[in-house]
Parts: sequence; structure tokens; C-alpha cells
Amino acid sequence: MDSLTNNILAFSKIKGIGPAFIKKNLIQIHEFLGSADSLFNHFPKIDRSEFEYNLNISEAILEDAEKFGITVISILDDIYPKNLFEIKDPPPVIFVRGNLKNLDKCIAIIGTRKSTPLGQKIASKIGEYFSHNWSICNGLVEGIDKYSITHDNEVYPSVTGVLSGGLNFSKTSSKVTQELAEKVLSKDGLILSEFEPNQKEDQFSGSKASRIQAGLSSALMLVQSSLDGGSKYTIKAFSELNRVLGIVEYKGNTEFETSDSFEANRLIILEKENGVAKMIQSKTSQNLKFKEIIKISKREEYQYLEKAIRRQNSLFG
Repeated sequence: MDSLTNNILAFSKIKGIGPAFIKKNLIQIHEFLGSADSLFNHFPKIDRSEFEYNLNISEAILEDAEKFGITVISILDDIYPKNLFEIKDPPPVIFVRGNLKNLDKCIAIIGTRKSTPLGQKIASKIGEYFSHNWSICNGLVEGIDKYSITHDNEVYPSVTGVLSGGLNFSKTSSKVTQELAEKVLSKDGLILSEFEPNQKEDQFSGSKASRIQAGLSSALMLVQSSLDGGSKYTIKAFSELNRVLGIVEYKGNTEFETSDSFEANRLIILEKENGVAKMIQSKTSQNLKFKEIIKISKREEYQYLEKAIRRQNSLFG
């Protein structure tokens, strides 16, 4: 068992120590984590006894991970995804199963769980196109997530699923997520979570997992969402990363132009960053960062968005 991973997992469980604190102080934590004396001399306000108590808990978590065939990657590891590290609060530890190569080629395709046949049709069409060269990343839930990674109930190869519960998904996740996760793993895909293997999903874990979807992905495509839909959490995290955002438009379609289920799409297409600010309930759009906001309605725009991703990735390595 990797003692450094055990230590940082235990450290992250100390009350008041969050992912943002760990990222901000990562150099010092990395330097001192091997020596408890040095670590707590440097951070004298942090409870050492709690850290020592947590060591047994984190050791048991890592043993569970090993039992379920789960790889544990800490923020100190070289293979920790560079894209994910860019969010303001990257998880100190991630649990993964499957093809780790997918971590370097993710794009998010997201939208409402209450998708309509029109949204499902668009999601499937976009997913089929991008599945050839990218790892489609989302939460493996009902609605747009499901339809963007499947065709005739078969999952595309190399999907990346970010779960809202632990990776012992037969006990932690919804039935839809369980079924999709099994299929993803069978098709050279990857599933990932920041939650320990046996932790069940709850009403808050979905929004936390959304920021990981955003962080992993070089681009994000919104297929169908109302203004108050759960997609706002993923877009909020993504809006800090200066990456490519794609928004589906289905111009001339009555449902698209009138239904509340496409209201966020219409607003962002019309008002760009100001529309995003309204969706995520930000007072201003001045702090939002996008490399480009691209309307997606036809194959030529799929290709333009794909080229924009490649330009962005070549610029930033």
C-alpha cells in the first residue's frame, strides 16, 4: 500500500481541510507529508490527533479499493489528470477503474435527466460523432448523459463516467448508473469517483461530481437544459477554465424554440457569456472564462468545435 496516498487521504479527512486548501498548499504538503512532526510544525493549527486517527480509516478505504480492483490516484501522483488539477478544488484522491488513457482525451456531453425525444436524438447524434476520437465524459445517469454514450442500448467505446457514489456501484449507485457503468467497463471505458468505494450517492454528491466532469474535459457540450437544471453545476465549474463550450441549437424546431427544457440553450446562444452568468446565477459575466462559445447545429459545426479543441490542447500542452 502506498503510504503517501494513505497519508494524503487521511490529511484530506481532517475537519476544515478541503480540496482547495490542499491545492493551495500542495508544495508544502508534498514536502512534509512523509514526516508528521514536520507537517504539523508547518501547519500548527491543524489537529494532529485527528490525522493519526484518520490513518486507520484511510488504510481501510485503500484496502477496500484494492479488493474491488480500484486504482487510487493522489494529487501528488504524476498520472493525476492535468486538466482536473486546473479546477479550484481538485479532489486530493480519485478512485478509478478501467482504461486510464481515457483521462487524457475527455470531452463532456451533458444535459437534463428529463430529456425529450428531440434531446435524446441530438445527444445520440453528437455522441456518435465525437466517440470516434474522444472519450465522452458525463455522470452516467438517465437522460442526455445516457443517450450521448449509447446507440441501440450499446455503449460507445472509451467512455469516461464520473460517478456520484463510490465505485462499488452495485451498492452505491442508481440502477441506470449501475447498468451503464458495467457496459462502460466492458467497452474499454473508465469510471471514476472522488468518493470512497462504498459511499452511496446522495442529494449533494451529484453537484460535487459535476466539477470533476468539467475539470477532466477539454470541451463541454450542452445538449438540453432548462435554466434551473443540474447542468448549471457542471457549467459553473467549466466557466472558470478557459476552454471550449458548445451549445446545441435546433433552429426552426418549435420545441427547441419554445420549450423550457431548452431555455438555457437559447439563452446562452443569444447572450453568450451573459447567458451563462444568468444560468449559473452569477452577478456578472466578467469573471467567466471560455476559449470560445460555439453553436452546434450541423456537422460542419461539430468539426469546427473539434478543431477548436485541438487548437486549444496544442497551445496548452
